[in-house]
Amino acid sequence: MDVTGPETDWRSTTFRQKLVSQIDDAMRKAGVAHNKSSKDMESHVFMKAKTRVKHLIVSRSYRMVKSSLE
Repeated sequence: MDVTGPETDWRSTTFRQKLVSQIDDAMRKAGVAHNKSSKDMESHVFMKAKTRVKHLIVSRSYRMVKSSLE
């Protein structure tokens, strides 16, 4: 994922949708059902994150956990 750009980019719909897609892909690859959708997960992270870096770290963690379940 491209993480360059101003600090405010992480709040854009485009950037957030990219993360939702990546979480969704990781969930699909893991083949594990989850009670929350990828959009719900990203939204939760977005509301908790104070910075772009924090948002990326937690979102990446979701993807890594889902990928490790394969």
